[in-house]
Amino acid sequence: MHSLKDYHPGVSLLYFFCVLTCSMMTRNPIWVLLCLIFAIIFVIQLKGFKHFLLQLFYFLPMLIFIVFMNSYFNSLGLTVLFYLGRGSPVTAENLTYGVISGLALLTILLWFTCFNSLISADQILIIMGKSFPTIGLSLAMIIKFIPDTIKQGREVLLNQKAMLGKQELTGNQKVKFAARMITVLLSWSMENSLETADSMLAKGYPSKNRINYSREHLNSSDLGLLITMLILFIIHLISAFSGSIKFTYYPFLKWSGFATNKNMLIISLVSLSLILAFPLVLDIINRYKWQKILKQEQNMQQQIIDGIIVYE
Repeated sequence: MHSLKDYHPGVSLLYFFCVLTCSMMTRNPIWVLLCLIFAIIFVIQLKGFKHFLLQLFYFLPMLIFIVFMNSYFNSLGLTVLFYLGRGSPVTAENLTYGVISGLALLTILLWFTCFNSLISADQILIIMGKSFPTIGLSLAMIIKFIPDTIKQGREVLLNQKAMLGKQELTGNQKVKFAARMITVLLSWSMENSLETADSMLAKGYPSKNRINYSREHLNSSDLGLLITMLILFIIHLISAFSGSIKFTYYPFLKWSGFATNKNMLIISLVSLSLILAFPLVLDIINRYKWQKILKQEQNMQQQIIDGIIVYE
């Protein structure tokens, strides 16, 4: 996924739009698991395995909560596995639906982690600043809001620890401190948002006559990647909405499009795989190009050592 940084930010933005749409458009287990696997691969590639385990540690309770709530309040399904509480049946159907829904949400959160690593607030303004200034500024502020709030929260926590020293807080004091910290962060974030909006307005941001400076320029290779990704995405949408990936959970598990639309199913699966693996393909191509360049440099150095230089 590192190769996406070498191209125009619009390529990365279109890629994440495609994968997020594919991750949210269906609850087919194969599609959800395929999107989850590639999201995990790219998070590990960008952030490292320890960061992924840390995120999994935070997301796992949410996944368990979704499965429990769906199994407790949803009694649909014909295959009863056991009973939970006062006669609440846990079926294979509602349990499977809860697990797949939780994994789908985890997949989307992982994609947004990759999104924050590859696309900055400045690049959002480069892409959308001229055509959609209000939406672009809002997205840029949202992207910047999360890391800035975490950084500010750490500073507040360190200041509080420095003031307390070795003094330990009781349970009630910890709750009050957490509430006070949330209030401080909310006040700081709202004040920062107002200052940013006033500053951008004073600089004439929404004006049509404003000139945007950008070091990023859309060249032919970027345009080719955009067209290729759009074609794959359109093919996937057409094959998916033909009913090939339709999967029902209630009253029983059934993949209705598996037998009726096999050709469209294969096309949809291949197109989805190509969309998800698009950064990997770019990495392989760029690695091959660099190896070819290094090989040519080694041959040239050997020719210089031998005293014979051959120009091709």
